[in-house]
Amino acid sequence: MNSLSLRSPSSGFTLLEILVSLAIVILLAGLGWNGYRHVVQKARRAEGRAAVLQVLLQQERQHAYQHRYKSFQPGSTGHGFKWYSGATPQASAYALSARACEDEDLSSCVLVMATPGGSGVNTAYEDDRCGVLQADSRGNRRAGGPDCW
Repeated sequence: MNSLSLRSPSSGFTLLEILVSLAIVILLAGLGWNGYRHVVQKARRAEGRAAVLQVLLQQERQHAYQHRYKSFQPGSTGHGFKWYSGATPQASAYALSARACEDEDLSSCVLVMATPGGSGVNTAYEDDRCGVLQADSRGNRRAGGPDCW
C-alpha cells in the first residue's frame, strides 16, 4: 500500500465557506445596528424629557421663593440650573435653556427648551423626528413630531 493513496481529506474551510459565513455575519450585524440606534435614540429622548421636567421643578421652587422664574442659556453658569441633560456636557444629548413664555414675562410663565446637539453638548447627536423639546410652567408640552412626549 502506498501511503499517498491513503491520505485523509484535509480538514478546514474553503474560501467560499468563509465568505458565505462572513456575509451572514455582516447581514446580521447590519440588522442589529438599526435596532440598536433606535433604542439609543429613544433613551436620549427620554434623557431630554427628564431634564426638562427637572428644570421645570427647579423653576417652580425658584418661583415659590422669588416670585419670578429665571432665564438662562446653554453654557451659562451661576444661575443654579443644570444646562445640559446628561451627567457631563460632553456626554449630554440636549442643551437646556429657559426664557419667558411668548407675550409674557418671567413673573408669570417660563418656557424650558431642550435642543438636541446644541451648543456645549454632544453636537453629533441629532433628533430629526422630535427636534426641540419644550415645556412651560403652565403644563404645555411641545416637540417637532408626534409621540415625543
